[in-house]
Amino acid sequence: MEEDGYNLRHVVVKSCGCLRKESSATRIRQIKATKTNIGNREAFKDEYGNPIQAIKIGKRNTSGVIGVSYDKKNQKWVARLMIKGTLVLNNSFADFESAIAARKTAESKYLKKLI
Repeated sequence: MEEDGYNLRHVVVKSCGCLRKESSATRIRQIKATKTNIGNREAFKDEYGNPIQAIKIGKRNTSGVIGVSYDKKNQKWVARLMIKGTLVLNNSFADFESAIAARKTAESKYLKKLI
């Protein structure tokens, strides 16, 4: 931490990081869709009440299946599902198909009206 103060005083950096944080918050609040949903927990759910991140495939997903990823360290497929901040599924599998099956089973148990 002392190094951060030194860098600020000697103009090695112009901000401790607070400026970037404030600028990001300001930019985010200028986005109309975000502005209207600030504080609205329901904005992150679909019409059936399912959390969007549990049912929508993300940009960084490389497996092609939501909630299934490959753990390079253990060389296994991992199936995960989080509901209300609690992991209800977090298991490793030797093959991709078993991980998909576990994820689909958990989805049918914990999520509502999935297609």
